[in-house]
Amino acid sequence: MSIITQRGNLAEIVVAKLTERIDSGLYAPAEKLPSSAQLCEEFGVSRTVIREALTSLKVGGRVTSRQGAGVYVSDKDAKTLNFEISRIEDIRSAMQILELRLGVEMQSVALAATRRTPEALAEIARAFDYLENLETDDAEVEARADFEFHLAIARATRNPHFPSFLEAVMESINFELVLKHKQSSRAYSAYLKKINKEHAAILAAITQGDAKAAKVALAAHLEESLIRYRAMLDEPFANETAE
Repeated sequence: MSIITQRGNLAEIVVAKLTERIDSGLYAPAEKLPSSAQLCEEFGVSRTVIREALTSLKVGGRVTSRQGAGVYVSDKDAKTLNFEISRIEDIRSAMQILELRLGVEMQSVALAATRRTPEALAEIARAFDYLENLETDDAEVEARADFEFHLAIARATRNPHFPSFLEAVMESINFELVLKHKQSSRAYSAYLKKINKEHAAILAAITQGDAKAAKVALAAHLEESLIRYRAMLDEPFANETAE
């Protein structure tokens, strides 16, 4: 029998209850949470609801995933940047993290184009090839592959603060990427083809050492989603990247 009796978004309710348990110490730092199946049974909700609730908690920095091991409560002293997400479909939060990405990655991609080494180019190319050949309908897997491409570019700057920053806000970036991939799931093949084409343009510009072209390609890649999010919120779009 479900322990959820309140009305409202089921994922939000699950987030609230799990957060309460974490705050009270019922789930201690570094402790593993019950499995998704156990949470589904306890709360009487679908696996999708639990997945969305856990994603929201990850974005907020309350829990972390360990591949193949499950979900664990974050350490209290973990160096994470906490972005409060009220719900999984929070368009405003997605828009805000995308605005941040544009500011940081415009400089990152330009530096990568001028400082790239053969090894750095190979790493970017591997990340590109992995995403291009990815066959899955899991938005989180797609999002992680997408993130790894941008992380490889950050490493190519030869400034360690760029990849460190992206990794610090990874969960928040992942939230935006998952949301974007989920919204495009109905036209998955066409969407992934479009993403790969945009990534290919970025890779080509970096390979050629063309910083200006790299910035233009990155802007084209990120601004479409930003414009869409702002349209959903009925907010104006100023072309911050125009020179």
